[in-house]
Amino acid sequence: MAAAIRLLAATKPQDADALLTAEQVGELSGLSPRTLKDQAAARVFPHHRFGKHYRFSRADIAEIDRPRSRTHRHFIAN
Repeated sequence: MAAAIRLLAATKPQDADALLTAEQVGELSGLSPRTLKDQAAARVFPHHRFGKHYRFSRADIAEIDRPRSRTHRHFIAN
């Protein structure tokens, strides 16, 4: 999962400004679209909002992966 997110964030897209839906990010990350939207609404995950619609840039996706990796490592270390 994290590898897919890192690959997406690192690869140069055809449209560098393309934004992904919560459903598309969910397919890559294994998180449910509802979780992504809830965390975005709580300002835990970076995002762009257009009315009721949540969209995520490549930079947002890379940032979403970062805290989850740190938390996971924290639990393993303890």
